[in-house]
Amino acid sequence: MERDRLGHPYLGDEHLLLGVLAHAANPAAAMLNERGLDLPTARAEIARIVAESGPLARDDTALLREFGVDVARMRRQLEATFGTLAVHDAARRVRLRPWWRGRSQHNPLCGPLYLIKRAQLIACTTAGTRGETEIRPEHLLYGVLRVARDPLGSGLGRRGRRDASRVGLRVGAAHPVRLLLTGQGIDVDRRSEDLLGDLIGRREGHP
Repeated sequence: MERDRLGHPYLGDEHLLLGVLAHAANPAAAMLNERGLDLPTARAEIARIVAESGPLARDDTALLREFGVDVARMRRQLEATFGTLAVHDAARRVRLRPWWRGRSQHNPLCGPLYLIKRAQLIACTTAGTRGETEIRPEHLLYGVLRVARDPLGSGLGRRGRRDASRVGLRVGAAHPVRLLLTGQGIDVDRRSEDLLGDLIGRREGHP
């Protein structure tokens, strides 16, 4: 996973874009490649952009791994014993406890901070309005481009902004994907709709 490769304590739109590029046999990746953005370049630039934005918190899962605790294996064992929904609900209830009952701001069993919901929603809506039953890489890329128009963290609630700040993200700063694409000469504000049309046209076999 691209997030693990970069060691980031959150799952963001930039990792979703890297995932699109990593699975190169898709029109979204081909379109980015044609505009001069390949996977090694994108990885290096995202690493630089995020590092320059300020220090990030350590990834809890990576930190526990140094002490011999495999969180993924632990979760699989708990889910096999109690069920996936039970484990998820227990972790959620711990997080929602009042502080005086031992609330945990974050539990590694819940996974990393999840910041790609808005892009995923846009991708799902885009596919649905076109009557398509599959969410394709071009839909995901379009969702990422739409989100990248706005400052980082736009659409997050108070808890989401607090959690983003906790891991070291600068809510309200320029979106990392915007900075990446601008550096490649891609204007996110003007081109996202054109890019969607280009991608859909390619998939349907139009020039």
